[in-house]
This record gives sequence, C-alpha cells and structure tokens, in this order.
Amino acid sequence: MTPVPLLRHWVRLLLAEDPELSEAFELIVSEYGTNALWHTASSWPGGRIRAELSISSQRTRLTVLDDGPAPARTDRSADPAEHGRGLLLAGAYADETGEYGCAGGHASWALIRR
Repeated sequence: MTPVPLLRHWVRLLLAEDPELSEAFELIVSEYGTNALWHTASSWPGGRIRAELSISSQRTRLTVLDDGPAPARTDRSADPAEHGRGLLLAGAYADETGEYGCAGGHASWALIRR
C-alpha cells in the first residue's frame, strides 16, 4: 500500500466509531499526505511521512509531519485548476488548521471540535 491510502486506512481504523469524523479526517490526511509527497523530500528514497492523531471528547487533532523542503517539481501541470486546493479543502472540513516548521521538516495540522 502506498503512503496516502495507508494514512487514510489508519485514520478510518482509529475513528471507526464516528463515520462523519472519520470521513473528514480521511480527506484531510489525504490532502496533507499528497502535499507532503508532492512538495517535500518525503517522496525521495528514504523519505518519510508521519501522522499523529490526538482524540479527546472535545476535539480531534491530526498532524502530518514531512521531511521538509525539496527542489521545485518541474513535472507539475501548468493548469492551476489541478493544484492548490488541498489546504483550502482541509480548512473547509476543520475548525482550525495550521502549519509549522519542526526538526527536520514541516508539519500541517487540522483540528475538529465535537
């Protein structure tokens, strides 16, 4: 299984008791994971994507950590309609989103309140 479907499966298993929450976070982890593979060194040999899910009765927070910057991709489509919607889509499902630099990379997070 490739990284993004594996991340979606992991979220589905952990949030199986709440299908709506699971669906939202499956979409978010898919967008964040795809961004990590597309825009960072996570897609290089030895690259990694890590995910953390924090679940409480008041909120659920997903953080996806990647291996940080990579050179610009030259095989990207010139059509902006095909790229750039992932973070907006995640923000539409989450109550809060954000990004920050971390040791060896970058993190994107999303929080949904219950």
